[in-house]
Amino acid sequence: MRYYTKEGALLLRGLAFAAGTGLPPGGREVSTFLFASGLLACPAMDAVELAARRAGLDPDSVAGCAVSAGIGRVVVTQFDGAIAFALPDGDRVMLVAWTPYSVPRTAIEPILDGIVTACPVEPAALVLVSDERGAGIRTGPLSEAAAAAAGQALVRRDEQEGSGPAFFIYSRFGGGHWVEWSPEACPYYPCHHLDGQRCEYCYCPFYPCRDPALGDEVLSSTAGPIWNCSRCTLLHEHEVATHLDRNPMATLAELKRVASRR
Repeated sequence: MRYYTKEGALLLRGLAFAAGTGLPPGGREVSTFLFASGLLACPAMDAVELAARRAGLDPDSVAGCAVSAGIGRVVVTQFDGAIAFALPDGDRVMLVAWTPYSVPRTAIEPILDGIVTACPVEPAALVLVSDERGAGIRTGPLSEAAAAAAGQALVRRDEQEGSGPAFFIYSRFGGGHWVEWSPEACPYYPCHHLDGQRCEYCYCPFYPCRDPALGDEVLSSTAGPIWNCSRCTLLHEHEVATHLDRNPMATLAELKRVASRR
């Protein structure tokens, strides 16, 4: 899954499946889920379809929600292998929870119920999305990420809208806690000790890539086997980050070729 903003919409791409509010029972296949500003709507087309067409996508393969808040108010949280996206909607939130794993259709409703129970308020809309890359879904990280995203979206709803999403990651260094990441105040910078290091892809869209040239699987004392990419500098290199800015659906192999041309 890749996520990025474009022309007033937040797009989650590379998906295989979506289920939840506003979708058919049991979910449906999609290539993209998006949050679209209601301000984008026109008399002949709703906001989701218009945002899909403006992004050059087939609306039939897109699911989404129209939102009243600006996309700059999106909160993104990452807990282990799960990522959640939240936008304030008055006293409630619009919420999407992502997992890379296949979701058994019989587990959809229990997972959605678990997320609702974990959240500080009942979501105005809740969607579960998946890349369906294999078995082994863990529901705990989904609920943790979603609850944190919903809480932060409510905390920040009256603050001035940012220029882009706010990012929070659950860190186990020094004890489990949430860390807000920003390029201006990152406690780990310069993590890779790279001259001219670029940081906008600190939340790597390829994680975990399982590429042995870029990282290793290690055993965590609290989370089991995890992918350790601390030695990877690929997306921190200027030419690679610039290429990904311009081509948000570029493959890992494509970016490695860009790096090899330095």
